Amino acid sequence: MELFDTETFFRFIGIVGFGLYVTNYSLLSSRVVSSESSGFFMMNIAAASFVLASNYIEFNLASVMIQVFWIAIGFKAIAIRRRSARSAAVPL
Repeated sequence: MELFDTETFFRFIGIVGFGLYVTNYSLLSSRVVSSESSGFFMMNIAAASFVLASNYIEFNLASVMIQVFWIAIGFKAIAIRRRSARSAAVPL
């Protein structure tokens, strides 16, 4: 058996994703980050992507659906914030 086989790798990636979720929401709850910042959503996208990747080893449809939802919402939120920032910067 390898020291770091495929199964161990994807399990580790899932745990990292969990850690990112917990860190992100702890920072949000402590008001260190704002839910209005793109960074908050980028960290959520990273967390969801890692947890989604961990489904390669033990597939769970509900988990996949939740992670895809978080990724889609994250990209949409970032796009909205960038669009708002751009329109606020353009003088009328």
